[in-house]
Amino acid sequence: MGAAVIIVPLAFTSTTALAAPYTPPGAAEAIASNTYLPDYVKEYASQANAANAFEHVRHLAVDIGPRVAGTAAEDAGIQYVKSQLESYGFTTEVETFPVSASTYANVTPSRDTGLQVSWQYRPAANALFTGSGAPVVAEVADIGSGATITPAAVNGKFVLVDWNATAATRNAIITDLVAAGAAGIIFTMTTDNSSLANPGTVPAAAAGIQVLGAASGQGARIRELLATGPLTLSIKTEQSRTTSSNVVGVRPAVGDTNGTAPIVYIGSHIDSVVGSPGASDNASGVGIMLETARIMSKYSLDTEIRVGAWGAEEKGVVGSKFHAQSLTPEEIARTYGAWNMDMAGTSFAGTASQPTEFWGLSVDENDDDNKVLNQANAVSEHTDRGAMNRGYVGRSDHQSFRDVGIDAAVFSWMYWSKPTSIVLEPTYHKPSDTIDNISQDRLGIASELIGGSAFRASLNTVNVKVTDENGGKAEGVPVAMSCGDDDGWRKVGTTNDEGVASALAPHVDCDVAAVATNGAVGATLGKTIAGETDVEIPLILDKTAPAVSITTNKAAPVSGWYTGPVDLIVTARDEVDQAPDLEYSLDDTTWSAYAAPVTVAAEGTTAFKAHATDGAGNVGEATHEVKIDSIAPTLTATASSVTRGTVSVSAKDETSGVDSIEYRLLPKGKWTSFEAAAPAATAGMTAALASGDVIRGTLPIGADATSVAIRATDVAGNTSALASVEFEAGPPKVIPPEGITKPNDPLATTGAEQSVGIGALVAALLTAGGISLYATRRRRAKA
Repeated sequence: MGAAVIIVPLAFTSTTALAAPYTPPGAAEAIASNTYLPDYVKEYASQANAANAFEHVRHLAVDIGPRVAGTAAEDAGIQYVKSQLESYGFTTEVETFPVSASTYANVTPSRDTGLQVSWQYRPAANALFTGSGAPVVAEVADIGSGATITPAAVNGKFVLVDWNATAATRNAIITDLVAAGAAGIIFTMTTDNSSLANPGTVPAAAAGIQVLGAASGQGARIRELLATGPLTLSIKTEQSRTTSSNVVGVRPAVGDTNGTAPIVYIGSHIDSVVGSPGASDNASGVGIMLETARIMSKYSLDTEIRVGAWGAEEKGVVGSKFHAQSLTPEEIARTYGAWNMDMAGTSFAGTASQPTEFWGLSVDENDDDNKVLNQANAVSEHTDRGAMNRGYVGRSDHQSFRDVGIDAAVFSWMYWSKPTSIVLEPTYHKPSDTIDNISQDRLGIASELIGGSAFRASLNTVNVKVTDENGGKAEGVPVAMSCGDDDGWRKVGTTNDEGVASALAPHVDCDVAAVATNGAVGATLGKTIAGETDVEIPLILDKTAPAVSITTNKAAPVSGWYTGPVDLIVTARDEVDQAPDLEYSLDDTTWSAYAAPVTVAAEGTTAFKAHATDGAGNVGEATHEVKIDSIAPTLTATASSVTRGTVSVSAKDETSGVDSIEYRLLPKGKWTSFEAAAPAATAGMTAALASGDVIRGTLPIGADATSVAIRATDVAGNTSALASVEFEAGPPKVIPPEGITKPNDPLATTGAEQSVGIGALVAALLTAGGISLYATRRRRAKA
């Protein structure tokens, strides 16, 4: 048994209303159970990977370290961002612009241990500048406050000395150390979590050695290392270039060949101040920016996405200003907004009076119409975090975009109030701004809110207008959509008093469906969502089940029994639905999709059932009984050893049942009903045939030798193999009454079932009757 699947054309009336398809079953189930896939904004939020963002921060702050504008470290950061954006499918461009130079000292210790510490110090303005020359290498000697200087202990060494706030005292220490032959001097701050010491201008005597300023944590690291053994430092003082760079990645809008699509900017500055690894300020912003770009790259958008890593923000917001001021009026006009991230990952909890929270800040005090902040607020509320904290401040890269007329905001973990403005973490602009003070969880939250709001602004609005079965506005109707590769349905919403529900979606093809409380349904399938898109759904109210019919590929026999496989054909007729879903079952338990004739070949009776379900869920059904008997009856026939001409016959058929038994006198006799030979058994013949009882009858064979063929036929018309009995010539013996006996009746003798050849059967029957054909022939031969 098997069935191929095809589409069976279904009839419908000429007045069929096919203005819209039915609601797909999956949509109806989702709406009824209120079980949906996340909407696109929540889907985005679920993909924000805090570990990804943290790894970007770690690479920038630890593997690269302080990224002063115009340095090789800033270049390394720019190249890292560039490679990441290109891996997400963005086209990148590096912009170069002028900046002022910075002087700094990069220190390489002979060994290090413990948590990250910056080894970049601030050099004195007029001390030794190694530039492109070789670094100065020397052991370190710690003289504490510098009150006592032993020339032999400091000669040829880098001398670590505590910072003294009095310039005269510092200059005296410098002069004494130069006289003692020191190779260099490192002033270390002693106040916890300090900024870099600033040696400024030192005495002329120190112009030939390096004089550096370190933060308290940097000095503490040197002393920690000295406590376990000698320490050698390699120090190179350098000056940055007078150029810095931005890298901008662009992902064009779908099909935007003429550059007219809206633009969304997502940016962060990549540089840091001298001495600071810049983990929070601002590797955190870059990490969130890259994670946003990664997720956005998964979607086809009708908005152009521009991602910018801005250089030289710490030099006066130079890089972003250079880019923003290079935009054409047309680009400015089509830019929706600029999202900026700065210090968006600190672990600092704040204080009871000034707790650290997530803030969105515009440039202007009264900026209720700021689209960037409004999008962020919508996402914050949509993800159950409540209203976004909003304030205002300049001083970061959002200022550059606001200055050219683009809505912009900066997002940060901080405390803000109107009297205090921003209150930042204690590590701000310090060497202690390391990876150890970054919260991965907060990076994740910021990624959801910042990236999610930029993504939300990049989506299309889908307006679904639903009309009822009479063409009126359908209010209060739930609407769902399934788009692209969705394995399920997303909630659009419930129609308002205008019959409209709205949702957001990227550039994608969607099926949109609705189900009203009165059972009216409708859908628009394969709608392309591009830009703001209107979708219309006319509802259909259908309460009539399809009419189902089942036919066969061959006419049914008069007996009702087929002798071979039968193909069953299911058709359905529905007033509205051109193609109801068809199913069939052969056991009333297991149902399979039907679209082509189903072959039934099982012996016996099969109840074939078919269902047709239209798009409104109405079910029509039909049943067709199929009877198949392709197996012939079994038959045994035995000649009586007592009465010449008497034969005992038994026939069985397990399916349609035995219909008749016939005999024929060979070679030319006609087939005759065995009932004629067993008149006494006639009354019980039908029951005997059904039960397989032995039927005895006396055949009219006369006195001549006679061969008799016997057969059984079942109700389906299948005929058994022939059984044969033979009688020698001779007078009839005493004839007992014909009749019917049970198989265990001592008067009945049953032969083998006739699956063997007739010759072998005849020999067996003659032997059972006391007559040996072989012996008879021998006697005749001798005579």
